[in-house]
Amino acid sequence: MLNSRQVRNLIKTLLKIIIPLTTLIFLLRTLFSPSSSPPHKNHSHHHSLSAHLILATTTSSNLTWLDPALKNTPWKQQIYITDLHPSHANAGELTVPVNKGNEAMAYLTYIVDNYENLPDVMFFHHDHAQAWHQQFSSSFEIKNLNFETVVREGYVSPRCLPGCENVIELPGDVVPLEDLGLEGTGRDVLISTILREFYGEVPSKIAAPCCAQFAVSRDAVRRRPKENWVAIRKWLERTDVDGGWRGGCWSGLGICGLGWRVFFVLMRPSACVMSLGLGIVLEPTLGK
Repeated sequence: MLNSRQVRNLIKTLLKIIIPLTTLIFLLRTLFSPSSSPPHKNHSHHHSLSAHLILATTTSSNLTWLDPALKNTPWKQQIYITDLHPSHANAGELTVPVNKGNEAMAYLTYIVDNYENLPDVMFFHHDHAQAWHQQFSSSFEIKNLNFETVVREGYVSPRCLPGCENVIELPGDVVPLEDLGLEGTGRDVLISTILREFYGEVPSKIAAPCCAQFAVSRDAVRRRPKENWVAIRKWLERTDVDGGWRGGCWSGLGICGLGWRVFFVLMRPSACVMSLGLGIVLEPTLGK
């Protein structure tokens, strides 16, 4: 039979084991209990950066998804109504000079009109809540875009796909800009001519994500002088090339979204920019 001293020593030993074990069990249950709330992601680091969300819309666009998506975010919306004539616009409504080039005219108009007062981060986006070319909803993209990645990289795509897509080899054949709308002008010639005129050279190949939705930094936009952006928009206003060229693949300036990246980044045009991946371009990790 244990004496009193032995009992006290046994109790002390048990307490040394039980108390830490109980604490560990409590912490584990708190962290991993299904009923517990997920940890809140801290977006406070975004508050020091200014941000504009540029949407290319029409008078028939359904934007009911937008206000909930913008709640508690630093985005300032810039909504361009491409089929609204400037003479019919109400105060505060943003329009474009000519309804041509799909989203390209809205994007270019924003750049030209705001060149001297650009925010730190810009997200150029379509008007839909979800589309076939989006891996995630527009709301998710807007709420979770990583601003620091945009500032560091200059250009990012929310598609977040591994590897490279839309790799196009260019033989370098060009024609005068005024001849681009003529029948028989192929995609390669169209891309090469635009790049030669406004980029200054024709690379052997280009590669970039589809589909004309991207985020860029202020420095990326200003790598090209304002006069260059004005010239591109002026050409788009005057060109006979249809905005729906070859089944929508023209998409204004973008050529399926390919041309935009070339104008914003200082790297070889065939370099792939999609390897950044989810969790860097968009903050939550894949699978959440």
